[in-house]
Amino acid sequence: MTDDRPDLEAALSGLKDFQRRTVDAAFERLWGDDDPSSRFLVADEVGLGKTLVARGVLAKTVDHLWDHADRIDIVYICSNSQIAQQNLRRLHAGLHGEIPHADRLTMLPTVLDDLDRQRVNVISFTPGTSFHLGNSGGQAPERALLFVMLERAWGAGALRGRKWSRFFQGAASEERMRREIDRARGTSISPQLMHAFSEALLLPSADGPRLCDALGEGADDFRWLREGGRVSWQVSAHRYRLIGQLRQALARICVSHLQPDLVILDEFQRFSQLLSGDDDASRLVQSLLGPIQVERPGEQRTARTLLLSATPFKMYTLPDEPEGDDHYRDFLHTVRVLAGPERAQIVQDRMSEMRAALLRGDVPAATDAKDVAQVELRRVMARTERLAATKDRDGMLTSRQDRLTVTRTDVSDYLAQAAVARALDSPEGLEYWRSSPHVLEMMERYHVKRRIDEELTAGSGLLRGILRTRFTPDDLHTYGEIDPGNPRARWLADDVLSTGAWRAAWLAPSLPYYTPRGIYAEPAFQRFTKRLVFSAWGVAPKGIATTLSYEVERRLAGQSPTMRERGYFATRRRGLLTRTVTDGRLTGMPVLALLYPCVELARAGDPLRVARDLGRSLPLDREDLVAEVRKRVERSLEQLPSGGSEGVADQRWFWAAPLLLDRLHGLTTVEGLTFGGKRLGDQGADGFGQHLDEALHVDAAQLGPRPAELADVLTELALSGPAVCALRTLARVVADPGDLGARDVRATASEWAWSLRSLFNGAEIMAVVEGQGDDPYWRRVLQHGMDGNLQSVLDEYGQVLHAAHSLAGHDRPEQLRQLGEKFAEGSGLLASPQAMDFFADGVSPPKRRRIRTHFAARYGRAAAVDDKTVQRETQVREAFNSPFWPFVLASTSVGQEGLDFHHYSHAVVHWNLPSNPVDLEQREGRVHRYRGHAVRKNVAQAHSGNTSLVGGPSPWPVLFDLAADERGDRSEIFPDWVYPLAGGATIERHVPVLPMSRGTQHYQRLLRTVGAYRLTLGQPRQEELIAYVGDNHDLALDLTP
Repeated sequence: MTDDRPDLEAALSGLKDFQRRTVDAAFERLWGDDDPSSRFLVADEVGLGKTLVARGVLAKTVDHLWDHADRIDIVYICSNSQIAQQNLRRLHAGLHGEIPHADRLTMLPTVLDDLDRQRVNVISFTPGTSFHLGNSGGQAPERALLFVMLERAWGAGALRGRKWSRFFQGAASEERMRREIDRARGTSISPQLMHAFSEALLLPSADGPRLCDALGEGADDFRWLREGGRVSWQVSAHRYRLIGQLRQALARICVSHLQPDLVILDEFQRFSQLLSGDDDASRLVQSLLGPIQVERPGEQRTARTLLLSATPFKMYTLPDEPEGDDHYRDFLHTVRVLAGPERAQIVQDRMSEMRAALLRGDVPAATDAKDVAQVELRRVMARTERLAATKDRDGMLTSRQDRLTVTRTDVSDYLAQAAVARALDSPEGLEYWRSSPHVLEMMERYHVKRRIDEELTAGSGLLRGILRTRFTPDDLHTYGEIDPGNPRARWLADDVLSTGAWRAAWLAPSLPYYTPRGIYAEPAFQRFTKRLVFSAWGVAPKGIATTLSYEVERRLAGQSPTMRERGYFATRRRGLLTRTVTDGRLTGMPVLALLYPCVELARAGDPLRVARDLGRSLPLDREDLVAEVRKRVERSLEQLPSGGSEGVADQRWFWAAPLLLDRLHGLTTVEGLTFGGKRLGDQGADGFGQHLDEALHVDAAQLGPRPAELADVLTELALSGPAVCALRTLARVVADPGDLGARDVRATASEWAWSLRSLFNGAEIMAVVEGQGDDPYWRRVLQHGMDGNLQSVLDEYGQVLHAAHSLAGHDRPEQLRQLGEKFAEGSGLLASPQAMDFFADGVSPPKRRRIRTHFAARYGRAAAVDDKTVQRETQVREAFNSPFWPFVLASTSVGQEGLDFHHYSHAVVHWNLPSNPVDLEQREGRVHRYRGHAVRKNVAQAHSGNTSLVGGPSPWPVLFDLAADERGDRSEIFPDWVYPLAGGATIERHVPVLPMSRGTQHYQRLLRTVGAYRLTLGQPRQEELIAYVGDNHDLALDLTP
């Protein structure tokens, strides 16, 4: 335990002005002596940094309690483990010790005994697996912990024999359960907690007998499993009920022993009912949080609760609709949870008065009622919005209803699907057709798909002649053009692919250092941003990802003879950036030139340094830059031996020269560098260790004549070599541009280069790059990097990664480690196959084929084809948050509140409109966040010509300093969250609407609902406000602190 008081000012120093005001308001209401509240809601608009506000409240709480408590416990509860991983380190910044993330309440015994070792503890778990325990057996580690606690309660000998391990084994293998039990036996559990657990075993179970007796009887039912028998589902279900009761008992004990000082409920709308319900789960939560009111002003140890949610209540009706009284139902429930029933009644009465006055046109009376309600609400909540940062109050949002065209193929597909639905007595033919391209072929776990499988398996003939896929696997194998048969899918493909995005390996940088070429010079692609597609239909993400990825691959096959000749279902093509040993000859040495972080070339080819030396601003003219770098490279080459004078040009110069240049200046070369875990001395089958050994011992005296194009190739390496660019980026982000020779920075640069090698070895990216001439592939990689400003791309991405993962507070080794890991995740998402069924005649079983997704991906929990195709959701998100593929991400949006998708996307596609404003806010909030893609584009466009950009270590901090100088008296939301620019990037809301459908009316009603929602919480956008109340701006509640 450390007695060093955390530095409060350091913890608060990184907050913006509006965040600091919210921190002060929340802390004063929770801990102030003047009528404090034990609960306070921070309802800041999506993306404004509520986690950082929570960190500020946490820091002030710790400082406030430091002199009164021997130990301070903070509990952080959020809706899923991904959000926890994203936010925990942000919360913990500035505190000492580790974060004991138990994930679920019943695993707290593994960390509770460690809490006394730290003065401040931040404990985290998720509600879905912690409070809703029911009759579930939980995960294997939970059951192993329960097994060990029973051992300690009853004595080790009481649980001997396989009946008990079988009882707790559940779906885990016997070997895994044994490992989990061995691990749990090493856990230290406090005597007080063990005593309470032993007492709980003596209490009655749900079935009557004492829990310990019921467990013994249940375990006896499994005794005969030693003979290899199978249990009935009744016996198994009873076993899980008993384990569930045991988990419930342990959860209650853990809550009673926790006694937190501050509880942070993140995205609290996901489990708001737990705060007022009367079931087991609700009682657990309420006992953790304590009473709504602080019993005695000045009381320091009553638990306080900070609730975080941009959308704390749902809205299903409008106040001027017949069911308008329901408009505030969920809102008032939220107020009761925060303030108690008496104060909630005051708010309800004033809101009713406001509505009645509004409907009769009495604006002054409505305003008076609003003012009273506003005072009450400010006691328990605060909200900041970004809208006030723009004069037109649109918060940089532009909305577009994209009109869809229905074709003959669409109608044909609809009629076919409707015929199948009628044959199966399913009324949902139209919804199926609207939901996804090739919907029957793509479905998983839908009732109608199960019915189809049943009919085809039985051979009933019910679907004969009406269930037939419009194309065959052979059509795909030959890269035939496949009409999606779905207007939305056709529109999305045209919207995205018409920009040329399929011809690029990464997005255009926001701040190009020199004039680009090829696809990267085309205005439509320069404006392009990644698309985040949300749908309420579970089948849609799969259909979108497979259809769009196939169309991209089909187009690439048109410019890649190799891909076209091999066919779609052929074995995946081997990467062209390889290193092999053939007949004793090392054939991969040119590839090493791309992977080696040459310090001398990094110095010679730095565009920012060249611009500074020449007194130029960005972007430089490409030809001028190449000419200047070539001069510098030639001067460096003059210091090396010229090589032999006879014979053919020695191609080894291409990879040897960078090594020789560094050695000439006293630098190490490949020693200490790692490439995908491989290093000097490794003896792998691929011979890479031999390649490194060859590089280490290269001797200029043994090289033949220099190739005529040596200076050209080294110039390309200096400007766009993957390792060289990575070296400059990492020096800018973590170290110092002048410290390019630091071994730790070079080591991470070689790892980044290896990740980029994997990117360029992907079959689809190879097809992208192969269309750029006849040079060897490794040369075309360099040329693609030149065309696409690879240095600018990596510099921008390095800054994004560093900020997104809160690395500023870590030491240099940790920063480099995390940057290496995150870059590998962001650039290394492999093509993921998705199952598609091909129906031939409605009688025979379908042929199942696997369709690759790469350019577009699905996000969310879904069954994978096999274990090799399972993609961790976090890796998919990291890849979408990178400049690399996928360029489109499709999701159902379930459970994503609080997750970031904004780093390279500022366009949201509402595949279908949500039913309420909460989902609309949450969807669009995924891409409108701190220094998102749209903001970076605009800031860079506005200030790219400023010469001060090339004078410092990195242009990005300078860019935002220049933008901040324009703030004037505006909030610090400007420019980091909102930076509007005439003709610049905006947050794009795409609503593809079918002709003659109800979509337009639904959209207008949703705008009115959003307006009413924001009237309750804050300031509506101009479009939404006019849609609801015309020009009566004063009716909006102002909860700004």
